[in-house]
Amino acid sequence: MAANQADFQTYRAGALKTAELLDALRTELDEVARTEPVDFTGESGGCRTLRDYHAMSTLVDAHLADAGVDGVVVLCGTRSLEELAYWLDLTVRSPKPVVVTGSFRPWNALGSDGPANLHNAVAAAAAGRTTGFGTVVVLNDRVLSARDATKCDTLRLDGFRGREWGALGVVDERNVRLLRAPARVLRHGSPQWSTPFDLSRIDPARLPRVEIAYSYADAGGEAVTAFAEAGVVGVVMAGDPSERQVGALRAAIGAGLVVVAANRNVSGAVYDPGVPGIIGAEDLLPQKARLLLTLGLAVTDDLDRLRALFGEHGVPEFG
Repeated sequence: MAANQADFQTYRAGALKTAELLDALRTELDEVARTEPVDFTGESGGCRTLRDYHAMSTLVDAHLADAGVDGVVVLCGTRSLEELAYWLDLTVRSPKPVVVTGSFRPWNALGSDGPANLHNAVAAAAAGRTTGFGTVVVLNDRVLSARDATKCDTLRLDGFRGREWGALGVVDERNVRLLRAPARVLRHGSPQWSTPFDLSRIDPARLPRVEIAYSYADAGGEAVTAFAEAGVVGVVMAGDPSERQVGALRAAIGAGLVVVAANRNVSGAVYDPGVPGIIGAEDLLPQKARLLLTLGLAVTDDLDRLRALFGEHGVPEFG
């Protein structure tokens, strides 16, 4: 909530309960779905850590197991929205619709996008059209794939995009229009697709540590070395490593560290080089490659299996 209606970026997060948000739109929401509020408070007081993400996925699946529940809408701050959405995309086992939304402006600010985003997210989930799509993001009338959605602006209301692949569709008032689908729908046969990551078998307190190292001109290799010495088991390299980073990476890989090579730019791919210890993320963003590598290392330390997980689930393709 903002103290002043013109406070577009200054606000207190989490001031309103989910029930209050739904009640403010009760008449409009009742036209598209029957909604029930559920408040989530993770260990960090919100949904900011991977242990929180683990708990959120478990909670979502528990609700979707109810025959009376057709879909779930998850509310999240835009700072971590793309990461939470992708985590849910990788871990929720139910094929029912899961929609993540949020807002750039406080609920009570002038021109807030919060009410419209919430309404459209509920409408998208209730329509059932994204069954088998995995998790989708609904913001600013667009329906985005959780894999592709990324925050490209910190302030503008259209700050989320689907990168070079664009949106899946739009929500225009009561019309949910879907013009394309994630590749996994066809490849795995919606709604039979299922995640390889069973969170009931993954202890949230023992998730492997994976970090991101950023590349830039003349970057030092000390961060990579420090990560390895601190017990990190995987590193995502964002961008082509500098000469000093290459040396540190070689030593770390020799000690058993798994490295994923990712693109630090808006679009484009880094393909698998076929080098022992290094996996190409193609066009998967570094912050999302980190989540996939974390889950992969939670179930296997076999490099070939990890490489297959990135090819099958990190970069799903048609055909």
